[in-house]
Amino acid sequence: IVDTGSAVTIINQQLLKKIYHKEFIYKKKLHKSANCSSINIIGEIQLEIKIQGYKTFILADVATNLITDLLLGNDWITTNNVIIDTPQRCIFLTDQKRHILTAAQFVKPSHLQLPVLLADEITLPPHSEKCIDIKVLSSMTSISEALFEPAAYLYPKQIFLTNALIKLEDNRSQIMIMNANDRQKTLSKNTPLGYISYQSKVNNYLILPVLSGKRTDRSTITRTNLYRRNHSFADRSWVASANPKRKVQSLDLTCRMDNNDEQQPQCYVCQEKFLSRNDLQHHLRQKCYPSEMREQIGKLTQHIENTKQRQQLQQILWKHGKLFDLRQPSIIKATVHHAIETGTHPPIYTSPYRVSYKDEQIQREEIDRLLKQGIIEESKSPWSSPIVLVRKKDGSVRFCIDFRKLNNITTKDAFPIPRIDDIFDHLSQAEYYTTIDFKSGYFQVGLDPKDRPKTAFSTRDQHYQFTVLPQGVTNGPPAFQRIVSQILGPTRWQYSLAYLDDVIIYSPTFDQHLTHLDDILNRLNDANFRLNVNKCQIAKTSIDYLGHHIERSNIRPNADNIRALLETPQPTTAREAFRFVKAAEYYRKFIPGFSTIAQPLHKYAPTTKEQRSQKSQSTPIILSDEELHAFNELKQILTNDLVLRIPDQNLPFKIQTDASKIGIGAVLMQTHPNGDLPLAYLSKKFTTTQMNWPATEQECYAIIYAIEKWHKYLDGRSFTIETDHKPLLPFNLKQQLNSKCERWRLKLQQYQFTIRYIKGKHNTVADYLSRSPVDNGTNDEDDYTPTQSRSTQTDNCMKTQIIAPVMTRRQARQQPNERTDHHLSDQTCDGNRQARNVDIPIDHSCIPKANQLPTSIYNTDCDKIIPFTLEQLKELQHQDDEINNIIHNIKNYKEYFVKNNMLMKKAFPPVPVIPKGGIRSDIIKIYHDTPANGAHFGRDRTIHKIQQRYYWPHMISDIQNYIKSCLPCLRNNPLRQKPPGALKPIKPPEGVWQLLTMDFHGPITPTTKH
Repeated sequence: IVDTGSAVTIINQQLLKKIYHKEFIYKKKLHKSANCSSINIIGEIQLEIKIQGYKTFILADVATNLITDLLLGNDWITTNNVIIDTPQRCIFLTDQKRHILTAAQFVKPSHLQLPVLLADEITLPPHSEKCIDIKVLSSMTSISEALFEPAAYLYPKQIFLTNALIKLEDNRSQIMIMNANDRQKTLSKNTPLGYISYQSKVNNYLILPVLSGKRTDRSTITRTNLYRRNHSFADRSWVASANPKRKVQSLDLTCRMDNNDEQQPQCYVCQEKFLSRNDLQHHLRQKCYPSEMREQIGKLTQHIENTKQRQQLQQILWKHGKLFDLRQPSIIKATVHHAIETGTHPPIYTSPYRVSYKDEQIQREEIDRLLKQGIIEESKSPWSSPIVLVRKKDGSVRFCIDFRKLNNITTKDAFPIPRIDDIFDHLSQAEYYTTIDFKSGYFQVGLDPKDRPKTAFSTRDQHYQFTVLPQGVTNGPPAFQRIVSQILGPTRWQYSLAYLDDVIIYSPTFDQHLTHLDDILNRLNDANFRLNVNKCQIAKTSIDYLGHHIERSNIRPNADNIRALLETPQPTTAREAFRFVKAAEYYRKFIPGFSTIAQPLHKYAPTTKEQRSQKSQSTPIILSDEELHAFNELKQILTNDLVLRIPDQNLPFKIQTDASKIGIGAVLMQTHPNGDLPLAYLSKKFTTTQMNWPATEQECYAIIYAIEKWHKYLDGRSFTIETDHKPLLPFNLKQQLNSKCERWRLKLQQYQFTIRYIKGKHNTVADYLSRSPVDNGTNDEDDYTPTQSRSTQTDNCMKTQIIAPVMTRRQARQQPNERTDHHLSDQTCDGNRQARNVDIPIDHSCIPKANQLPTSIYNTDCDKIIPFTLEQLKELQHQDDEINNIIHNIKNYKEYFVKNNMLMKKAFPPVPVIPKGGIRSDIIKIYHDTPANGAHFGRDRTIHKIQQRYYWPHMISDIQNYIKSCLPCLRNNPLRQKPPGALKPIKPPEGVWQLLTMDFHGPITPTTKH
């Protein structure tokens, strides 16, 4: 309203909440109206108002009880050179020279119009009608009846509403809508549906619409043309003409009119309240969001080359910045019900496993952290499952619960998982993709209080249960899929999809993708989810999803799935060529003309006894051009659509695995009516350590690596593993004696699989891949760190390797000389094994580099006293005839080498050779007897400690003999076997005819001694 009688310009607080604006200035005061009523003012705001594209500015007061949205007073009229022409019922906006810039007409009171929006998101089935909730975009609540007129842009889309007289209550009402399409239609919240006309009690109005969603550099309030009744709804300035979804975005950015509008926006971090959401967003971005979020959002959008598009995308991410704030754990606003249904089965209680003191401390720390985050709580449940600590590669542990017994009695959830081929059909029509990864997704889903007692677990002295969905329960994947599907709602199969915990958003254009992304992030934000920003990919034109590479409507298998076969080297022996043909033969029924294609390679099949001999099969060969063409053609066929298929969720999955001396191989398949067809191939070399594993561990590693590699296909469904290693048949049924296999078994407890034995001649594909591995070997990430001994005396606090034994602290205190940074005490041994110190600089030239040493030899808590120097060790070596002979003929001894005139044994790390004499027994004595080195450790540990530092021939037997003769060990070590029983004298007979037992011994040879 333009009011010449008002000295000031006033804006309604409710309107200010819905628009972007500059910073609000709090200043409380009261204004008096013409009828002497009070207008409550809470502050001031700098406004920018556009009339027909021309900007005007004014400092306005913000009122809580203004009867209209905006009152333009005399200050606005004077400041902006506004002329009011009452006879012509219009106003003129002029410049400083009174030249007219633009004009705007008054609106008759009976022709006042307000926009009508959809109150909630709806989905309309084809050829159906529905009664829907609508809301009027106005802060005035005095409207009781109004005439509704539908928007013209809906008619071409075959969405029909009727002209109707509607009754309003709190600016809300209901109306019928009809979908005349052959397909269902989804209308988002705040979709413009039309407008209402109503009779006002005020005489003269100039209506300035306030619905612009485009934020300008100076915080635009309105983007105006005047409302005129003779204009169609589609011509209104606040309605975009091209895309209805674009209109929703425009409205949503400024006018989020949901049920919480009456609540004052509040910061979720510091709990401070704000006048509008715009103030709240500014506050979060400047103060309460984590500092690293700016860098993270920059990385997510750095691939967008267009500056304007990048800024638009960043604006949406900042708007939903709460999703990326991981400082505190979050529980979503949805609870999983009946996730662990066990029927009438009685509670299962499994005692906690015994653990070391160190593991007990780790358990305590982890439990304290989970309690603090609200993930677990104390329990009185009769159920209990044991704790398992799984080691990671970096030395840390993964806190797990062994839910196997609980899973065995749990009724399986049959919630449907989307078909992957259906997913790819929808993705093939899009150009832009976004994938979303949840941060600890299961721990964000609250668990029904009725199911919590079944997740209980015990420590040595406490009992706890989960308040959220724990990892490892059999119904975890389908329960999480159900939650995510409910949150996405009708957007699924329209522009979003969820496969377990993988959410993807897809759109044909960038502008539509912004709208879709904003909608999905808003849904996740409302649900209180948290995302892993480092694993999200935003607005990409090419993306890897579910094992396939998607780029601008083209979908092909991921390079990782076929590289194992494509990069297989060409055969160099007859055996390798024959193995390849046998592997390809597994799919021959799907390869037209297989015999003709493979014919050049069939000559390498051993048919005679001579050809089957080891020598003949290992003879090097060079493939001819014809044979090489057949080899390459078969590889291409096995990795294209003719054989390699997209997963079908209605068919069972199967994995074939195998391990050879040099690597592992596996193929993921599905059983079709005509036979097995591959989905992905895998091959990987062994590391040097893995080559020394027993065969069972190697075969078991092939299984666990394949399951983890293809987790996206296998999680949440049953599958079969086929192996030619019979000892692994009970792998997932009972505890394994092999500790490494047992750790792997516990790691796979969330998967549902059975293991089946097949003969080696039927496992040709995996066998070939394992013997021709492509990927380089890597250490198992959950394998334990190799055992290393640590001594407070012999492990150096500097990053150098100490090659000699040490004195005890007690002996060190008795020495008169102090060690400096550049000189270490040098000790020699006399006949009584007493040490004396001589300050001699240490020669570090023959000390291996620190980065080549085990970490266990470093110690920062102690100083070190060295009993002899390297120079002294060299002298002792040169006094030994055997060592001198080896040094002079070093070329004949491959296990030794000479460095800096010292004989070293090849090991990791290299160790010096100790000559004969008392020095050997001194070393054993110090590493076995001294308290600083463990004080009488057993045989194996003492051998391990000394072998890490020295070498001499027959050192193991020397150490064993020394320990056997150690009197303190004999006195204090308990017997590990049952002692022999004492002889019992035979009682004399108690009567006649009593049966006695007799035995004979002899003849006895008398000795010469008495």
